[in-house]
Amino acid sequence: MIKQITFFSLTTLLIVALASCSMQATIVPQAINTVNSVSLEELNLQRKDYTILNTTTVESTIIYHESFKNVTITEANDEFSLTFTLAKDGKFYLTAFRGIAKFGFLKNDYGETLIARAPEYIARNLAIYRLINACKANGADGVIEPVISTNVEQSRRGIVFKTTASAKLLKLKPDGK
Repeated sequence: MIKQITFFSLTTLLIVALASCSMQATIVPQAINTVNSVSLEELNLQRKDYTILNTTTVESTIIYHESFKNVTITEANDEFSLTFTLAKDGKFYLTAFRGIAKFGFLKNDYGETLIARAPEYIARNLAIYRLINACKANGADGVIEPVISTNVEQSRRGIVFKTTASAKLLKLKPDGK
């Protein structure tokens, strides 16, 4: 009887220990901004209706490093880091993070805000986040559709994704002025 209880207890302990080693969902702190972007065709304003404050340019740099079963995506200034691990089912899952992932979206490309494993997606949305902050800092109401480009280079640290976003910042004039 004691052997059966001991065997049952050890079996239960082993099952609990193995279950705790499985992949678990992880919540990543995210800061998300959106801004209205207007294409030149949609502007439909007279030139006297708005002021172009200036053109602003921002950058983001993401470093992608892949090892045997892990992919790590790190912001170049170490603001955040995401680690994905290959599971037994052949899929990558987010298993570790550090910092706060910052994403920005233009109103016309706002979609799911899931943490993607694609470094170009992360670099692009970090640049847009920074563009939105520049928009707010300058008191702008929106941007004319930005120009966004990503360059990719190989370095000893990994693959470097550098995204540049440039846009004209618009300030609408009050009615009647």
